[in-house]
Amino acid sequence: MLVISFIIAIIALIISILAYRRAGGARELKKTVDSLTSTMESFKDRAGGGLKEQVEHLTSLTESLKEKTADAIDRVEKAVRGSPEKKPSGEKTPGEKPPRPRRPRAKKD
Repeated sequence: MLVISFIIAIIALIISILAYRRAGGARELKKTVDSLTSTMESFKDRAGGGLKEQVEHLTSLTESLKEKTADAIDRVEKAVRGSPEKKPSGEKTPGEKPPRPRRPRAKKD
């Protein structure tokens, strides 16, 4: 059984080599790579100058949108919370830390 598997593997290897050569082999692969390289270079030359301008334009648009979004969020927050009211002295604000508890002092004899 081992010998038959080995013979089948050799035949498959020979068929794959013949198919590779018929499809063009290394020459065809080299042509494809050269064609893609030249296409990439020509694209890079065409898009070189305009690409930086587009990136700068998109950056400025992004900053503008960030500012507008922050302003809209502030307006919504003011509309939802209303004007700040004076709170009684016993209540704390959400960011305020509670006072530290005092330790009992030892008695002096």
